[in-house]
Amino acid sequence: MNVHRFQITVATLAALLAPGLASAANDYPTSSRVEFALECLQTYGNNHEYIYKCSCLIDEIAEKLSYDEYVELSSFSRSSGMSGERGGMFRGTDQTKDAVKKYMGIVSESKKRCFIK
Repeated sequence: MNVHRFQITVATLAALLAPGLASAANDYPTSSRVEFALECLQTYGNNHEYIYKCSCLIDEIAEKLSYDEYVELSSFSRSSGMSGERGGMFRGTDQTKDAVKKYMGIVSESKKRCFIK
C-alpha cells in the first residue's frame, strides 16, 4: 500500500512540475516581452485593443522559439532591412535568408492565432 501512495505522490509532483519546466524552457526575460509588445503596439497605432494581441503574439512566438533563437532570428530579420553595406551582410547569405524566412513564418502564423491582421 505504501508503494502505491509513493507512486501517486511522484506522479502528482511530476504533473505539477511539468508545465513549469516546459514553460521555463522558452521563458523570455520580462523586459524583452515588454519591449516586443510596445514595439508591436506602436506598429498598430497604439490602439488599446492591440495590448492583448501583441502580448498574445510574443507568447505564441515564445512557444515556438527558445529565447536565444528568438534573439538571433529577430535580429537577422531587423538587420536585413538595413540599407547599404551593413544591411547587405544580413541579406547576402542563404543562412540569413533562411533565418528571416523562418522568423517571418512564425510571426505570420502567430499573428493569425492572435487575430492580428
